[in-house]
Amino acid sequence: MKRADSARLVLILLLLSLISPSAAAAVDVSISASPNSQEADSDNPAEYDITVTNTGDDDITVSLSASNAADCNGFTSNVEQVSGTIESGSSETVLLTVSVNEQASGECETTVTVTATGVTPGQPKTDDVKVTTTAGDGGLYSVTLTVDDLTVTYDGEDDQVVWEVDVENTGEQQENIQLEMVSDNDCESDDLDATVSPATVQLDSEESTTVDVTVDLPDGSSTEAGIHCFIIKATVSNDPNAADPAEDNLTLTVNIPEVKECEPSLQFTSMNLNPGETGSNRFTVENIGNTEWTVAAKATADDFDVSGWVDFASPSNAFLGEKNTADDQHTFEFQVTPDDSVEASTQVPIKIQGRSGTEIGCEKILTLNVGQAYDASASLSQSSLSNVEPGTSKSVTMTITNQGNGVDTIQISAANVPTGWQVSFSQSSVTLPSSQSSNNQGSVTIDVLVPAGATAGSDSINFNIGHGGGSIPYATKTLSVSVAQVHDLTTSIISDSQKGKSNQIVRYPIDITNTGNVNDNFKLQACDPNDITGCNSPLWESTFSNNQGVTITQISIDYGVTKRVYLDVTIEGEENGDRASVSAVVTIFGTSVSSSHIFNIEVSNFNYGMSITPAEPGEIPDELQVKLPPGGTGSVSFWVENIGDFPNGDNAVITVNGMESTVLRTLTVNGVETSEPFHVDVGPENRVLITLDFEVLEGIQSGASGLIKVSAASELNAIESTSVNLLIDVITIHDLRMVIEEETSKTVNYPEKAIFMIYVTNYGNVEETVVIESSEPLRFWSINAVDDEFKLAPGETRSVEIRVTPPNDLFQDDTYDFTIIVMPKGLPVAGQPLDLSVTAEVSQGLALLSDEVVQILGWVSILIGALLVIILVFRSRNESRRILEALELKSKP
Repeated sequence: MKRADSARLVLILLLLSLISPSAAAAVDVSISASPNSQEADSDNPAEYDITVTNTGDDDITVSLSASNAADCNGFTSNVEQVSGTIESGSSETVLLTVSVNEQASGECETTVTVTATGVTPGQPKTDDVKVTTTAGDGGLYSVTLTVDDLTVTYDGEDDQVVWEVDVENTGEQQENIQLEMVSDNDCESDDLDATVSPATVQLDSEESTTVDVTVDLPDGSSTEAGIHCFIIKATVSNDPNAADPAEDNLTLTVNIPEVKECEPSLQFTSMNLNPGETGSNRFTVENIGNTEWTVAAKATADDFDVSGWVDFASPSNAFLGEKNTADDQHTFEFQVTPDDSVEASTQVPIKIQGRSGTEIGCEKILTLNVGQAYDASASLSQSSLSNVEPGTSKSVTMTITNQGNGVDTIQISAANVPTGWQVSFSQSSVTLPSSQSSNNQGSVTIDVLVPAGATAGSDSINFNIGHGGGSIPYATKTLSVSVAQVHDLTTSIISDSQKGKSNQIVRYPIDITNTGNVNDNFKLQACDPNDITGCNSPLWESTFSNNQGVTITQISIDYGVTKRVYLDVTIEGEENGDRASVSAVVTIFGTSVSSSHIFNIEVSNFNYGMSITPAEPGEIPDELQVKLPPGGTGSVSFWVENIGDFPNGDNAVITVNGMESTVLRTLTVNGVETSEPFHVDVGPENRVLITLDFEVLEGIQSGASGLIKVSAASELNAIESTSVNLLIDVITIHDLRMVIEEETSKTVNYPEKAIFMIYVTNYGNVEETVVIESSEPLRFWSINAVDDEFKLAPGETRSVEIRVTPPNDLFQDDTYDFTIIVMPKGLPVAGQPLDLSVTAEVSQGLALLSDEVVQILGWVSILIGALLVIILVFRSRNESRRILEALELKSKP
């Protein structure tokens, strides 16, 4: 074989393999005739109803042809054509006419052939049917059957199909006509039965009547689909030609359409789900139709778009076998996830359907109760507030939109608010309708108050909208706030007057505090206070210096910070009493903000100075240690001595620095509170006692520590000072101590009690609730502390009486050792134990008795007591009887 021939063969085989079997099977046709046989004469041709039924899946066009057998002499046949197409499952009926001439005799078999072609290209399908026509001359006996519709398509509404068949006596004599249902190989129905009523009729010539042919359909629309065929035969029973009586027949057909129906059920007929929440369910369908079919699961709703809510597990279609077979049902798994497109608390009826194509085979309503989804958005009328002056406020408007599907109360809160700032809302929450409403927006006015001491610069505040209570907010908006710059200062001095010797440099401390909110540079000027035109040099040479003694003309100070500078004045006077004044002016560069002080200097040949020492010195002369609890108070006293030589004395200036935010302090001089300089005469005999009272603020954590420096200087020589350092430790000290001023062991005569007197002292630094406890009592001894719980201030002592009682049934000497514990309430680890001992001595007579004798004496005592009780009972009963007898005698006449 040549290569070209091989290639053509392969190509042909490939094309044949691509022909779809389903396409070939899509075209199918059947043909039937009614009646199957007739008698005809030259005046009355035989007419047959030819029914063509499309039994395939595709629409078809058909062509019909009729041919007579070879032995048919004098017979001619003609069949009508079907116009248009025949849809799947439908049928069309045309007329076949068989005519005979005068020479015709016998029977003739006519074959009608149908050729069907589908819309889809493919091999045509054919079918044929045969009818028999007998040539006759009319005769005395003849019967004809006719009906309006040979083929009926069942509509599924009733449980039977009925034809009204017209029976006509076409003979010349009165006829008795027998009617019956028959079948042949070409027309039968195995599952259905047909009956005719009445079964016999008597008709005169040319008379007609109707009979009913009934086909029962007990399964209704569930009857097996397809074409069901029935033949009604009419025979003239009184025809003398009994061997071949006159007869006629009709072929009746019922077309039972395919019914694709199912019985549905749901695992859950109602579900409660919030938007975005997923729930699982099952949809089971059972075939109750009359054919096998493929069911597809679908979900829909009349007034709601649920296209994205229901998701069927793959595959979403399944084959259903015929009713009452093993595979006539199927269960679909599906999930439901509603969105927030409907209002909360809405009941959505979802139709869960089993479909065949677009036809609904069954459906079940799933009632979905949609819950609430919570969401919201917010916007600010402006994203920033610019140049807000410290101590003032500005406002911004927030618009809130409810994006949930239900009414919601949305709370507004602020986060990351800078310390000291205040944020207030016109309302802390808004209640808004759902997003389905056109009125789902609300507004809130937000006031932002910047405190007077706010630092210049930008800060951000976050605003959260949500449910509050620590829940995740729906949205967060950030507002940027810029604080305007403030330039300001304060200055303070220790003394404005000093004295010194000629050519001596006196120094005046000046504390400069930047009270603005931005770092600034400060210009330092020494001016003549009497010059009102500007800043001319003062009478004596004056400059400024820092703590290191370096001459400066300006200083940089951060906001909130205090720095000390010194005005240095050289005394240029020579005579005692010469004076000069200097104005120290401090100005913020680039502004007109300034502060000034006038200092007076006088020539003097005397020395000025003050010293300060602790009234109760510690191990280090100029240092004291103080331990205080949070909220605790204390005091320290000092001697202030004038160590100068000016005969008239001088004023002392006391300064206290350090731990300002932790400890409050108050200075008293000779018991009088003061913050002003006070006079101190020269000499140690004139020293003055001052006291510094201090209190640790509540809330300060235990463990904090710091230094407080107490300094003393002469008002006329403030630059030279002496000081004492107070080392402050904030710590809680629990220290309870217990002492006893007598022996810790005692002996008592039974049944006397032993009494101990103990003394409890609080050596700690907080008031304690003191608890007195003892070890567990043994052998029925008892221990009682008078006032076993009381309060004790620091440094306070209290006496406590301890009573020890021996047991009641003691018959011999016994020594009881026990422990008394003193501790702060709730702090057993801080308790202090004290071991004590008590010996109870029993009298000699009782002690000589053995245990057996004591037991016998006990039983004897019990018996004697019991006898006494019995005697008293009998005496009481006798007394009662005598009283009753006396009353009876008195009542007799």
